[in-house]
Amino acid sequence: MPNPYIIVISCVTTETVMVSSPSIFYKADEVHLFRYIRDPGTASAKLYEDHYQSVCKQIRSSLPECLVTEHTDDPVYDLPRMVRALSVLYSRIRKEHPDAEVHANLSSGPSEFIAALGIFAFLNPDVKLFKVATKRYTVGAEEFMLLHYDEEGSAVGLSREVYDPGPVPTVTLDGPDEVLVRSLRLYHQVLERGESPTGPLMMSLLEEKGLWIQSRNHCGKKTSEGTLDRNNYYRNYANIWKMLGWIEDRDMRECPPLTEEGKAVIEMFWPE
Repeated sequence: MPNPYIIVISCVTTETVMVSSPSIFYKADEVHLFRYIRDPGTASAKLYEDHYQSVCKQIRSSLPECLVTEHTDDPVYDLPRMVRALSVLYSRIRKEHPDAEVHANLSSGPSEFIAALGIFAFLNPDVKLFKVATKRYTVGAEEFMLLHYDEEGSAVGLSREVYDPGPVPTVTLDGPDEVLVRSLRLYHQVLERGESPTGPLMMSLLEEKGLWIQSRNHCGKKTSEGTLDRNNYYRNYANIWKMLGWIEDRDMRECPPLTEEGKAVIEMFWPE
């Protein structure tokens, strides 16, 4: 089986290995780097340009065949425009490489870019988000501490003064179905207790919690109530969990465990 075509999306500001290392780790065939050039010709612009060039050099040194593409049309701190730019890029990627594996870097760029990536990945579930943790800093602990205090020893962080807060446009996104999430959490809780979440047990628990979505009062004359209930459980719960990638793709008689995505879903949505 041939290796998938790998594409990595990141934002470059004043970090280098935070961007280049994951691109090298994934052995990217393409890397798309978003950045915004403001006040060209200034020392600030040079700072960002130097970091961008350093990222490109690091990637090409390890991946000489990798295609590095720069995106500079939109401000990386403009949430709506970043979502649009990412969506346009994604459409192009899917036309050129329908089976590409797309990774997006949540640890690079300003908060607006990171938020845009979250919306982008929500709209395109096949996009794989990743994070990068700092293992070692470029400055020593003492110098690092000094950067966060003023001359009088007061903790101030890296920003001495800020602009007035500005509103961020909001969008409404539908989350996963509440009944499916809550019922999956029940299934997981049974597994966590070391028990087997069999069909009969799950049907009983779902009814007890008010999550059973089909009435037992509409039974056909030729089909037993138990058969209808069992079919309903597998059709409207278990098979959908499997289709969504929330549980491992195995025979339900094996009581398959949750995938990492399934665990994330029950942790993030509809908490108890």
